[in-house]
Amino acid sequence: MADYDTHANRARELLEGLHPKTFGRSYELTIAAAQVEALLALAAAVAGRQADRDIR
Repeated sequence: MADYDTHANRARELLEGLHPKTFGRSYELTIAAAQVEALLALAAAVAGRQADRDIR
């Protein structure tokens, strides 16, 4: 599984790449992809935190 930074940066890049005047299906799909990347970043952060606890 990729790390937090990878997914967080991908989500940011997707959102930054959106043109303010873009509407419709393409816009919705890009937002959805950014949301998935953000959730994957959160999952990676939680998994990393859990792994740190398991080591102690």
